[in-house]
Amino acid sequence: MFSPCDLSIGNAEPLNQTNRWWIEHSISPFVVRSVMRCIVAAVIFTASLPMLARAEPAIEQVSFQPQVKSLRCLKPEAVAMVRELVEKIGPIEITSTCGGRHARNSQHYRGKAIDFRPLKTSPRKAAAIAKTIDNVGGVGSYSNGLVHVDVGDRRLAWFGKKRANRRVAYNSRDR
Repeated sequence: MFSPCDLSIGNAEPLNQTNRWWIEHSISPFVVRSVMRCIVAAVIFTASLPMLARAEPAIEQVSFQPQVKSLRCLKPEAVAMVRELVEKIGPIEITSTCGGRHARNSQHYRGKAIDFRPLKTSPRKAAAIAKTIDNVGGVGSYSNGLVHVDVGDRRLAWFGKKRANRRVAYNSRDR
């Protein structure tokens, strides 16, 4: 039977009992396997870093007001809408998602709407661009510079602060 301890290198004599002791008292196979697993995991992680860095460039341009903690309460289609919105209009500050007080039957309560303040464009331009995004259901803008977008079923656009003064227009596009 072949043993790695019986190898000889060049003109050197084969390993015998006296010069084989360092192999028997060296690192255990368990430690070697653990170290190899760590090395493989580190290589895989290092190789995936560029991919992870490209995964969410749009979300990095989203800031939150203190009462809004994150996008975790939003449905996946609403998060996708936020990504596309940021890609088209630039950085935004989200002022409202699922928490807080909203109108009865609001899309906010369903995790399908956000209110935001555009940071690099006007609210009017942001609302106009939001209306061109396919998965946006409703778009509204307030007189204080906030814009509302949702992924609800209705294709509704509005402007104004109070319900009585609000101008409402249905989008001509259908889903």
